[in-house]
Amino acid sequence: MRALPILALIFAASPALADDPTYTYGKKDDVKDVDAVTWSGKVEAGVVMTTGNSRTTTATGSASATRKDKDNKFDGTLTATYARATTRVVDDANGNMLIDPGEVGELSATSAKNAAAKLRYDRYLTDLNSLYVAALGAVDRPAGKAFQGGGQIGYSRSLYKTERAEATAEVGYDLSYLAIADDGSTTIHSARAFVGYKGKAAHDSELEASVEGLFNLNTVTIAAREASAFKATRVNVILGLTTTLSKSLSFSVSFTAKYDNFPAPIAEIGTLKFAPGFELVADKLDTISKASLILTF
Repeated sequence: MRALPILALIFAASPALADDPTYTYGKKDDVKDVDAVTWSGKVEAGVVMTTGNSRTTTATGSASATRKDKDNKFDGTLTATYARATTRVVDDANGNMLIDPGEVGELSATSAKNAAAKLRYDRYLTDLNSLYVAALGAVDRPAGKAFQGGGQIGYSRSLYKTERAEATAEVGYDLSYLAIADDGSTTIHSARAFVGYKGKAAHDSELEASVEGLFNLNTVTIAAREASAFKATRVNVILGLTTTLSKSLSFSVSFTAKYDNFPAPIAEIGTLKFAPGFELVADKLDTISKASLILTF
C-alpha cells in the first residue's frame, strides 16, 4: 500500500459518489522511462461507525493497478461507498402536538450504496497523440441505477506541456447501458469531450482539474419520460489540490460534481415502493467534497 489516508473530512450535497480527485488520460510521458513491463498498484480503505445516541456506518474503499511498457499503458480502478444511518422519528398519533409515550420510533435508511469500476488502455502514437479504449461499470441504488455499464473509444492529444503544467484534450464515443432500479432499461449513444489540467503551484502544491461532457446522440426513453438528442447531457467536474507538508505527509482537498440532465427515477425509499403512476426522479446534481491527510511510505 503506497498511500494511506489517516484523516478524512467528508461533506456532500449527496453522498452518492465514490470518486477520487484524479482523472486518467493518455500522455507519452507516462511511459517515456519504461524499458520493460512495469506494474504498480494502490489500495485504500476507510470505515466510520458510531453507536448509542448516534448510529451510523460509513465505509469507503478503492483499488487501482497500472501496467506500462514502452508504448502502452493499462489502468484498472475500483471504488465503493456505503453509508447507513439510524435516527429518531416522531409520529404524533393522537394529534395533540406533543410527544407522548409510544410516539417515538426509529428510522434506518441507506444514503449511499454504490460501486464503480473502470478499465482503460492507451496506445501512444507520438509524444502528443494517443488512442484510448475503456470499459466502465457502476451500481448506484440511491440514484435509481441498478447497473450502468458501457465503453468508450477515442483520440487524446496533449495541448500544452511544460515542466510545471500540462493540459490534455480528448474526443470520442461513449456507449452506456442503464438498467433502472425500479424497472426497465435504456441505451445511450453519446459524443464525449474531455479537457484535463495538471500543474504545480507554490509550496510544492499540485493542482488537478478536469471537465468531461457526454452528449447523447439518440433519443433516451426512461419509463414515460423521453429526452431527445442533447437533452440527456451528463457533465463531470473534478477539482483537486494536494500540498506537501513533509517528506512523507501531504494534505489533499477535492471537489467532485456529477450532473445528469435526465436522471433515473428512484425505485424506493426505505422498504416501501412508489404507487403505480407516481414517479420520483433522482436529483440532477451529485457532489462530494473531501479533505484528507495522506501518509506516504
